[in-house]
Amino acid sequence: MVSLLAALAALLAVLLAWPVPTALAKAQWPSRNPRRAIALWQCIGLSGGFCAVGALLLLGFDPLGPDWTLANLAGLALAAVLLTWLLGVLLTNTIQIERQLSRQRDAVDLLSWIDRDGVRVLDHPEPAAYCLPGPKPRIVVTHGAIESLGPEELAAVLAHERAHAVGRHELIIQPFVAWESALPFLRPARLATAAVVELVEMLADDAAARETSPRALARALAQVGSDRLPSDGTAPASVLPRVRRLVR
Repeated sequence: MVSLLAALAALLAVLLAWPVPTALAKAQWPSRNPRRAIALWQCIGLSGGFCAVGALLLLGFDPLGPDWTLANLAGLALAAVLLTWLLGVLLTNTIQIERQLSRQRDAVDLLSWIDRDGVRVLDHPEPAAYCLPGPKPRIVVTHGAIESLGPEELAAVLAHERAHAVGRHELIIQPFVAWESALPFLRPARLATAAVVELVEMLADDAAARETSPRALARALAQVGSDRLPSDGTAPASVLPRVRRLVR
């Protein structure tokens, strides 16, 4: 019975590590409901990890009884190693990202000034806006963005970045970045990170669109292209699908 449960857990771990995330990454519906899609991605990641560790633990305790074999000890040891590895990578990545963000916040504090809305303004000609997340986040906008965007578009961009700060979206992304770091050979791990980054951007888009207007935000994104949280270890998501989504 224990062997059967271990086999089922191992099968679930394989399904959740490859075909399920691959299929979800190709699906069209997540852009219509990014919040539910993010929750599903989180369930897939957590369930896959629990199933992998659980399968090894079940092997370690099979058969139940006082007489343990070398196979039992190997199963328990592998479960401990896998769990320690996954948690260790998550902790290490979280610390590294926070250190990077802390350095960036310090640099922005030195190089920028604060406008009347509490936004940090950088004297740079390139139009850009982004959020440096954390317990005391910084909303940063360049002088180039202020000059190139109209009042409505600028308000939409800032609302988008505030949504990142208020929602602590970096906490959603970090576990997937850690998963990708822990399993760099696993292509679905990269797909999951990219998909969650884009869904998080859509969450912020929706919040900004409700506060301002979808078309104002679409125009602003086309000009500024604010695509990601800095230092989250991921590549920028494409702006064009988000602009099309807002226009539709």
